[in-house]
Amino acid sequence: MGDPTAFGLGQFRFGWGDHICAIFEDPQQQKEIMGQFVAHGLQSVQRCVWVAPTASARRLRRALLDLGADLPTLEASNQLVIVSEVDFYLQHGLFEPERTLDLMHLMLDDGRRQGYASMRMATDLSWLRRGRLDLDTWESYEARLTEEIRGLPVVLVCQYDRRQASGALIVTALRTHPVVILGDVVHENPFYAPSPAEAAPDIL
Repeated sequence: MGDPTAFGLGQFRFGWGDHICAIFEDPQQQKEIMGQFVAHGLQSVQRCVWVAPTASARRLRRALLDLGADLPTLEASNQLVIVSEVDFYLQHGLFEPERTLDLMHLMLDDGRRQGYASMRMATDLSWLRRGRLDLDTWESYEARLTEEIRGLPVVLVCQYDRRQASGALIVTALRTHPVVILGDVVHENPFYAPSPAEAAPDIL
């Protein structure tokens, strides 16, 4: 069994309840780093949840296969759960923050009933470039999520593709995550503010 809080990126160890923003240069970098993140969780017998569009889910499966994972067994046991962004975030085409938060709690509780005491969740937010919601709504949700998971046996990584995300979306991401991964380097985020009103206005 591996180190239960090893991220899979150098010597970085996360804490349970951490809400981490990861800003990647391209899908290959995301695949390499996040594949290790999920693989470490699987080795530590943690539930691992990946929320993403189809292309991102395909890259994760490829990364895990390259690392020797037995995907049919992992998915059949519900240790590895891959969910589409539409099912997780949208209801009748609309983003419902309360519903999404409830789903996150349900996945944690269901995993614990099945013997997984903790959960790693990674969300690929490339779908946001399609303009399905306003940034104020998203910022409020991300800020609340930081508070919602504090003290829970969960680590959550929100993934952004720097080439696809707008500058305004990157600003929102930086305001709402205490820890940020830029490429392959981990930083304590100096731009994080506990609430949107406290954020510095010019951070780019």
